[in-house]
Amino acid sequence: MQRLLDRDLLTGLILLCIFGIFSADNSADPKDWIFPILANYVILIAGIALFARGAFALIIKRLPDIIHLTPEERIAYLDVLVFFIIVLAYMFLMYGLGFWLSSWLMLSLTSIYLTLDKTPRNIRLAMIVPLGSCIACYFAFLYFFYVPFPRATWWIGLMPD
Repeated sequence: MQRLLDRDLLTGLILLCIFGIFSADNSADPKDWIFPILANYVILIAGIALFARGAFALIIKRLPDIIHLTPEERIAYLDVLVFFIIVLAYMFLMYGLGFWLSSWLMLSLTSIYLTLDKTPRNIRLAMIVPLGSCIACYFAFLYFFYVPFPRATWWIGLMPD
């Protein structure tokens, strides 16, 4: 059973599950254009490669590379877990609050969480810089690249296209 905890095998299985989740709903929606589809197939290829590498290691009876957490790694994994939860909340809030408001919230929360020295000045910067970035990206994507964005459904008319 310990052999099934190999890093490559587990990572490959997780990537294959992610591919399965995101390939379940393909439609003619503008959000399903080439970049998301291409990114999903890159995840599929990486998942197959890692799963095959882990399975090959099981076949040749190589010692598995099992995940062992040192105290320093636990802090890093906690940061990754918190970032994952913020991004997951962002994905669900994006359709309710709109793309730009939820993007600003996600970037601000992530910046504040990952700031080591949480002084009032750093917290203000962690909120102002994402706001400026969202404003700049709004104009660039809307007027130069003509990218459609999800509208707010909780407050109709609050967020522009």
